[in-house]
Amino acid sequence: MKSSYQHSQGSYEPELLVIKEFQPDILRLFEDILLNGSDLRVRVTGRSMMPFLKGGEVLMIRQMPCSSLKKGDLILYRDKHHLPVLHRIIKKTKGDDGIFCFLTKGDALMAFDEEIYGRSVLGRVLEIERPSQSGRTTHIDMNSLFYRCMNFLIAVAGFFKTQTYFFLSSALAKIT
Repeated sequence: MKSSYQHSQGSYEPELLVIKEFQPDILRLFEDILLNGSDLRVRVTGRSMMPFLKGGEVLMIRQMPCSSLKKGDLILYRDKHHLPVLHRIIKKTKGDDGIFCFLTKGDALMAFDEEIYGRSVLGRVLEIERPSQSGRTTHIDMNSLFYRCMNFLIAVAGFFKTQTYFFLSSALAKIT
């Protein structure tokens, strides 16, 4: 996992941390940065969000109240094994106790993740810095109307893709 971080008052070029294996202290550092009100910058290394995130992009993540999170948002959260995961919100519910629960999924994955509670959400992706082949960097504002709509549509498509896949798989298993 590679990540970089920058405090709001720091220099523009963040220091790069290179981590060979995931260490729980790194997740605590990420949590501390976000809880302090600073933005976290993380370089994408996985493939679970392809084709939307191809790897190599730098994401700016900020802590947000769960009430402001919406279907389609890309969120960084702590899974049940206390590992950081960045996936898309597919469904958001609020229990009678007022606690938010999220169903998430990687765009390239077929199955949904296990539901997570709001206390596990670390932050939401606000901006993507995408390197291009020309060496220039494109900045994508995830709050723009275009990307809010596109992310919502990707979440809806991901939901139906997964539901259709499992329906057809079980139907095929019954007839063979």
